[in-house]
Order: sequence, then C-alpha cells, then structure tokens
Amino acid sequence: MLRAPTLGELLQSAAQQHPQAGAFRYRSESINYAEWNDLSGRLAAAFAARDIRRGDVVALLLPSTPLYLIAYLAAARLGAVTAGINARYRRTEIGHILRRSGARLLLAVERWHDADFRTAVEGQAGGLPELKDIIWICGDDLRRDTRAVVGHVAGDCPPAHAIAVEPDDPVAIIFTSGTTGIPKGAWYSHRNLLALAEIDTRRYAGGEIPFRKHLAAGLSFAHIGTMARIAIQIGHRGLSIIHDAFDPAAVLEVIESERLQHLGGIPTQIVMLLDHPDRSRRDLSSLRTVLLGGAPSSPELIRRIQRELGVVISMRYSSTEVGIATASLPDDSAELLTTTVGKATPGVELRIVDANNRPLPVDDVGEVTVRSPATMRGYWHDPQATAAVLDADGWIHTGDLGFLDATGYLHLRGRQSEMFIRGGYNVYPGEVENLLAKHPKVARAAVLGVPDEKFGEIGWAFVVPRSTTEPPSLEELRRFVGADLASFKRPDGLSVVRDLPVTPMFKIDKRALRALYEGGPHE
Repeated sequence: MLRAPTLGELLQSAAQQHPQAGAFRYRSESINYAEWNDLSGRLAAAFAARDIRRGDVVALLLPSTPLYLIAYLAAARLGAVTAGINARYRRTEIGHILRRSGARLLLAVERWHDADFRTAVEGQAGGLPELKDIIWICGDDLRRDTRAVVGHVAGDCPPAHAIAVEPDDPVAIIFTSGTTGIPKGAWYSHRNLLALAEIDTRRYAGGEIPFRKHLAAGLSFAHIGTMARIAIQIGHRGLSIIHDAFDPAAVLEVIESERLQHLGGIPTQIVMLLDHPDRSRRDLSSLRTVLLGGAPSSPELIRRIQRELGVVISMRYSSTEVGIATASLPDDSAELLTTTVGKATPGVELRIVDANNRPLPVDDVGEVTVRSPATMRGYWHDPQATAAVLDADGWIHTGDLGFLDATGYLHLRGRQSEMFIRGGYNVYPGEVENLLAKHPKVARAAVLGVPDEKFGEIGWAFVVPRSTTEPPSLEELRRFVGADLASFKRPDGLSVVRDLPVTPMFKIDKRALRALYEGGPHE
C-alpha cells in the first residue's frame, strides 16, 4: 500500500509540478505555488529556530490573509500542529484556545481594525504557562507585503532540518464556534485531510473539480472550511482570491471582473449579496453554482437564489467534527433542495440513532451520526468530551436531529440541544424557523424554547421584519405556522428585533438570544 502524503509533501509536489500556478491573490499581491512553498519553508525555519518541534502546537491569531496559510504549511512541515484563532475573538476566547491547545508559540497580529490583540494576550500571560514565545506582526505590514513580513520573521534563519512527519500525525486543531457551549478543539491528522480532499473530489464527474478559482471572502481561516479543506486547494492547484473581510460590494465586483463560476458562502452572506444595491448593475451571468453551508438555509432563500441568480444550488452538511458529510446532486429538484441537505457523499456513512444508539428506520427522527476517514480524531486533550461524541465504532454523534428518507436524503430538524418539549410534545426550532422565513413580513427568524409554568417550555420567536413600519404580530405568525404545522409548534411569544445576533462564524447565536430573552421585558 502506498504511503499517504503529508500536507507539507503535498505542497512541495504542487510547487515542483506547477510552480507558476497561482495560489493566492490578496489586495495587490499574487503568490504562486513555488512561492507558497518557499515562504512556508522560510517560516518553518523561523519556527524551528524558536524550538518548535514535532507535536508542538503553533497558534495563529491572524486575519484571513496569505500569511495564515503560509504559516499553517510551515508548521505542518515541522510536524507541528496549528491551532487557529478567529480574529473576531476577544480576550476570554483567545485565552481559552491558547490554554486548551497548549500552544508553545503564538504568531499574532498586534492590531486589526478595532482589536488590540497584544494587550489582550499579554494581559493574561501569567495564565498561559505553556506559551513560551510570541511573534508579533504589524497589521499594516500584513496588508501591504506578505513576503516582507515572512522575511522579517525569518531573517537569516538557516533551513530547517528535514523532519520525519507521518500521515497520522496531528496537523490541525479546529475549535468549534461555541454557539451552545465552550469551544472545543477537534483535531485532524494529515491523513484525515487527504481523505477529506478525496471524498470531496468524488462528487464531481471524472474526479475533477470544475472550478479552480475560489473566492475566500471574510470567513475566518481558522474555520473548518479552510483548515480542513486546504488539501483540496493544493491537490487541485486552485487559486484563492482572498478578501480579509466580507464586503458585499467588493464580492459583487469580483464576481463580475473575474467571471467567477462558483460562489460559496453561508446564508447570511448570500442574503447580504442579494439585498445589496450594487447587485442590479453588476454582470453576474458567469455564476453557475452557489454552495450553501455553515448554517441552515431556509427554503425561501433557496428559491430566491434560484429565481434571482439562475444558478445550480449545492447544499452541504458538515461540521467542525465531521468535515464533510452530505451534498446535494446537480439535478436535485427544488423540493429536495428546500427540504433536505442531500445524500451522503461517497465514502461517508450516515446513520440515524435513538437515545440508546440504536439505528432507526427510514423517516424516524433521531440523532445524525457520521462515519468516514475524514472525521476528526477527537477533541484535543479532552478524552471525556471525545467519548461523548465519538463512539467505539468510529461514529461521530453530531448532536443534530434528522431523518433519512427512503431514497437516502437527509432531512434535518435542528440541534438536539435546541429541541424543547411543549406540553409533552417535541418541537424542533429549525422546522418552525424555516416556515417563519416564508412569511411575507419576516426577513429572518429564530426560535427558542423558554421555561413556562403551564407547558414546561414554550416557543419564543425572534423576528427581523422586512419593514420596520409594518412588523408581524404574534397572532399573524401563529396563524401562519398553524396552517402548516401542529398547533403546539406555533410560537407562544414574539420579540421583534433589528437583527439576530451571530457568532464570529456568522451562525445565529442562540446563547445571545437566550440572554436577550432573559433580559426581558416580554409580551
């Protein structure tokens, strides 16, 4: 059996075979694969000079720029492990990730926009005993010249000695977004990431991704979308056009000027693009596909994308722990796209289980479990949390509720932790949220289960109205939901809000909503 390559070996191969192929474009910079490999080698030497060895953790507190990906591959060459920190995080979250990962070295930007990271980190240095060294980067330098930044950090460091890195060595720790609890670090090996790239490629005819130009706009590179999928880009010699923040006007301009055929994003971002006043004057006719992931998409949003952009929509279900699980098929009907997240990608097993981990039959709602060579190996240095989600047979228990239909399509019903019981009946907020999003007066909606003396729990809706001068009433929403769903699923309370709070990964922050509810007052 052939030995699987490591991430560093994959990049070296790409640099040798296609040295001039473009890897990144960022602001006024263009970096090809030969340069990516060379810059990563120089940064690896700088890490080695600071006593980073195989198995050590290097934390990256950087915005989404080429330096992040150069540093990621630099650590991989040494057999070190990258722990990404979202640049939207602040003091407490940063400290938690540094402590939980046991990072020995931190590569960080001093300031970025309104965030003073140097003060945030140095103010808690006494509580980070494993952190031995910090390399600070000037944010203005990072915006201007990636090569100069690497040159400043590496200086005259001699080349790093060759390290015997193995495919099963850990390479990345990816922290969950913490929407329902404290972030945990899912760790992946080199082999996991290569398996993920292979599984993703199987979705396409002939094993070839039809688009090699990718717009990376605003989402943190510390997210699963980049940390775990970097092997896909390298393996296909892809080009990433990088924006360090999400600016809808800039994204629309790039789609037009680059004639992009594919666009990926989370629902919040796609809505911002559709609603932007520049959209009508931009030529978006090159777009062929839109990939929706990262958070649930309402049926109304899917229909709107199809209607207004005329593209093929690709739905995907994944998570920090799973990497990739399902995807829709190109010829899926509008009904399938609006009611499912597709089928298991070839190489991935899906199973729906009850509370005792027993498989459930078709159409029965239970917990979604996933098994594949591309799932996480566990939570970093947290065997108790690992045992709670990864069973002895290798199945990841996602905490998501759903069912498989007779044709193998996965229907999601929400998070297990978000389900509430009203008067003895189970209510899945996602089901109600999808219906509320169809109401003509509702732009966005979220539902929480909250305590109630009579029913135990009731549903409380948080709604962003389409028009602030004509928001929906609770009675209107109850009638609307009750026409399609059982009466116990109708919301019992309503808060009309200007916007829904989101996490740094743009997912609706249910903890923030609960705090808003608890702060009252209520109808």
